[in-house]
Amino acid sequence: MATSSSYNFNVTAGDIITEALGLVGAYSIGESIDASESADALRSLNMMLKSWHTTMGIWLNKELNLFLANATVKYDLGPTGDHCAVGAVKTELAAAAASGATSLTIDATTGFGNTFDRDGIITAVTPGAAGAIPLTGALVASGIATLSGERRILIYAAGNESARTFSIVGQDSAGVAVTENITGPNATTVYSSSAYRTISSVTVDAGTAGNIEVGQVGDPIGIEQDNDTLHWTYLAGALSTTPSLVTALTGAAAIDNHVYSYTIKAPRPIQIVECRLHRADGNDTPLMIGGRLDYMTLSNKTQTGTPNQVYYDKQLTDGALYVWLAPTDMQNYLKFTARLPIQDMDNLTDDFEIAQEWYEALAWNLAVRLYPKYQKPIDPTVALMAERMLDDARASDSENVPIYIRIGQYRR
Repeated sequence: MATSSSYNFNVTAGDIITEALGLVGAYSIGESIDASESADALRSLNMMLKSWHTTMGIWLNKELNLFLANATVKYDLGPTGDHCAVGAVKTELAAAAASGATSLTIDATTGFGNTFDRDGIITAVTPGAAGAIPLTGALVASGIATLSGERRILIYAAGNESARTFSIVGQDSAGVAVTENITGPNATTVYSSSAYRTISSVTVDAGTAGNIEVGQVGDPIGIEQDNDTLHWTYLAGALSTTPSLVTALTGAAAIDNHVYSYTIKAPRPIQIVECRLHRADGNDTPLMIGGRLDYMTLSNKTQTGTPNQVYYDKQLTDGALYVWLAPTDMQNYLKFTARLPIQDMDNLTDDFEIAQEWYEALAWNLAVRLYPKYQKPIDPTVALMAERMLDDARASDSENVPIYIRIGQYRR
């Protein structure tokens, strides 16, 4: 008997919608589905997935790193928040760096992202007149440049373009419009003041004297300074053990001071599952996760010391994590398990960030939600099957661990 020897069966958003509409009886096999119907069903699919965030599988639990700020109690977690990421890395300075330094020497680059791209938005071109410059770089698809994470952009010119003004239009990681005018470089590189996630247009006020390039800076990088602060900036060149910085250090940094980096901030967590203080010696200390009342009843919320508890307020775009005591040692940072949202299904061709065990539950539960839109009564058999499939999918993602119950002795 021949078997496939494969385990990679996959479905797209469009496949699940087709399956669901078939269950509803909205189309017959061989018929095409109207684009407006597909768009409507895709919206319903996304709404269903969002409502399942708190009960979906354990694969949504991710290990995050939050880098702390001196004497700071509140941290915003999300696409436009503070420095919290999946896959963040730490190294150390291999040599001291003076205040005002724009380059470092670090021990290693293992785990760092090499995302610097000088012409990732616009490859070398000499605009002959004022107007929009075509986006031609490797980061561009369908006329939009999507950066590796939310970061500043750069404009490079070999000649003097300081009389030119470049206008940038884009969005940040929350989808908020960002616009900016940048004075051109003089045989060097200039940087935007704002951070972008996408770029939709770059225009210039007149023709340039020579070639210009537009791209993205490298990953964010945080350097522990001797004044107990972290200086956050971006890598200004290709990854190496002697990285250059977009903005200079504001204080001196001694040898063996910590250096942190990551590529993209984590989305807003749905829930904080557990939290630890990761110390400079490499060991972790568990922190208590308290509720709103626990935090609000603290008499001195700005008291400094070694953190021992956190409180998480989910909020909207960015969640708010409150840390007590307020940290003062920048060689400590938080590691925690967070339940993250599943990625949006923006297009019918998108794959799901979801395990195969959930595919059938997706289709049948979407069908239940689509019946009213076709002015049909919900088929009780479909509704019952959808509920059972959802229960089975949830059960498949529970942790198989023993439960211990300790019975204490009662004393007066």
